[in-house]
Amino acid sequence: MTKGMSTWHARARAFIAVPLVLSAASVGCASVDDPQSGGATPSPTVRSVEDARAGARDLSSTILDLSGVQGRVSEPGPRVTTCEEDPEKERLYKIRHSWSISETSGESLAAGMDRLRMELPQEGWTIIEDGELNNAERSPRVLFENADVEYAANIQLEGQHSDAPLLVVTLVSACFSTPEGESPRGEF
Repeated sequence: MTKGMSTWHARARAFIAVPLVLSAASVGCASVDDPQSGGATPSPTVRSVEDARAGARDLSSTILDLSGVQGRVSEPGPRVTTCEEDPEKERLYKIRHSWSISETSGESLAAGMDRLRMELPQEGWTIIEDGELNNAERSPRVLFENADVEYAANIQLEGQHSDAPLLVVTLVSACFSTPEGESPRGEF
């Protein structure tokens, strides 16, 4: 693992550990009465694990295309993770898809990030945060949310002025539920 990648993994874990910006109000989930909470709680969207993975791949392809950056794209595909609300992994799960673009200049990656700031809102994404990380590099970071597809995207430019810059994208879904009779167990 390269030094840049270990730094990225630490930052990605920090992003992922923070609750998603997506909320029941913003994702438009149906709700059911929950007598314990005294009101309505969101009902997650029902989606098979394979459909959710395919959706994450499609969203990633769109982000890559809109960035207009030519470089090496990392290989890991979407993975299934647990939802806090279902620690037994009965029905609920999230999709996380982290990937990066490398082997191109920092200027090219910065231009791609600028294109994403302009293009993703036209595709239904809202910019939630836009600024710099509080690190030595002052890495540019944009956090997007798309309530229609129930995903957030964290996009960071790592090592912009180094010999090995990366544009790092992490997609994280809201909690989805498997269809009746299916379970995400064995997918984690």
